[in-house]
Amino acid sequence: MRHLKLLSLLSVPSLALFFAGCGSGNRVGHTAQTITFANPGTETAGTSLMLSANASSDVAVTLTSTTPGVCTVSGTTATFVAAGTCTIDASQSGTSTYAAASQVAQSFTVNPAIGPNTTIYIAGYAISTASSPGNPVNVAEIWQLKSGSPTATATALPTPSGITSSQAGAITISGSDVYVAGTTSNGTNQTAVYWLNNGPAITLPSSKAISQTNAIAVSGGNVYIAGYEENGVANGNAVLWVNGTHTMLSPPPGKAYAGASAVMVSGGNVYVAGIAFNNDNDESAVLWVNGVPTILPPPAGLTGDYFANGLAISAGTIYVSGSTIPNVGNSTALFWVNGGAATALPIPPNDSAGNYGAGAITVSGSDVYIAGAGSNGTTGDTSAAYWMNGAATTLPMPNAFANPSDGTSSTSEIALSGSDVYAAGWLVDSTDGVAQTAAYWVNSGEATLLPMPSGTYESWASAIAVATQ
Repeated sequence: MRHLKLLSLLSVPSLALFFAGCGSGNRVGHTAQTITFANPGTETAGTSLMLSANASSDVAVTLTSTTPGVCTVSGTTATFVAAGTCTIDASQSGTSTYAAASQVAQSFTVNPAIGPNTTIYIAGYAISTASSPGNPVNVAEIWQLKSGSPTATATALPTPSGITSSQAGAITISGSDVYVAGTTSNGTNQTAVYWLNNGPAITLPSSKAISQTNAIAVSGGNVYIAGYEENGVANGNAVLWVNGTHTMLSPPPGKAYAGASAVMVSGGNVYVAGIAFNNDNDESAVLWVNGVPTILPPPAGLTGDYFANGLAISAGTIYVSGSTIPNVGNSTALFWVNGGAATALPIPPNDSAGNYGAGAITVSGSDVYIAGAGSNGTTGDTSAAYWMNGAATTLPMPNAFANPSDGTSSTSEIALSGSDVYAAGWLVDSTDGVAQTAAYWVNSGEATLLPMPSGTYESWASAIAVATQ
């Protein structure tokens, strides 16, 4: 009231001086204040969280999301709407006593939602920090991610005495049991092994100096493992181990050597997919049914090699995925149905060069999913992808990367649970200083990095399996 009364005595030209000098009830004071805003850590899409942000003045802090596509904020409650990087600003504009506080921003990862009652298992390996230049020491790893848990846990798989390096390459689930197939090395020889429920490595017999596993399946309580063995001269045998018993898979007529990359059991029959070749490395995709080999037909017009990577059986139909390795030009992702003519998969959307390949294959009802990757052919960067019924989808890098389109990623494995699609692989972005890192994708969302195991500095994801309780 005193100001209003004084105002009536002033001339009009004095108004500007009054507002500049005397101020109003909304003027900002000069006492400093600070904001304390705790980073909530990794969260999960589809959930909400009460945020904690306070000013030293005890005046309310305003929270604002700068990434509304990933997270939104209402009052002090954040809602995580999609996987990605969420950034929230905390601000306090000041009062008649306190000056405006310096804004505080917190950024954190929002992981994709895992389906209810679902556990994801991812097998792979990491490079130990104890490695010497030119002599990496690999550590077989398994990552586990449960629904409702925002972060995967990494566990190193045990290795036998005298073993210096190990890798996990395949995984399957039977009931409550988790089986992982892999390879160990003592620095001279390489040995095929498998693990059951993270227990001690079980060595698989072989008469060769080098043996490795590439696939594992469990059916009727029996453990089937497919792989390869040789004496170091690239002229080895395809091998099938059943409950630890070694059986060599004969190459098809006209071929001298072979290797197995996938195994499935259905209707009492054992199916194995792989490759057969001669001394001139003339390589062809092969399907064994109960040990009898058949060369799968080459793609029309192929002038080079081709091989099989993945195998799925559904309602009596046999699906095999693979790739070409042409003598000239780019590789092409392929699949076969019941041993018929090879079908070339379309180029992924961001693959300008048409240089791409297929990894694992899985089937749900009438839907066929194939994992793979494509290359842009210019810088050599690859992009993870998958095909559903022949339609290609590129799997994106994390948007949090400074240049996500310039990174390299690949996926070799794919798994289904209900309507959800899970893929596993790896990525690297040298622009952002991100080392080669194991990663996974859910329903074509952006990649989520798996935690780097303790004592390691690079990692790869080789296989994925889904368990629903």
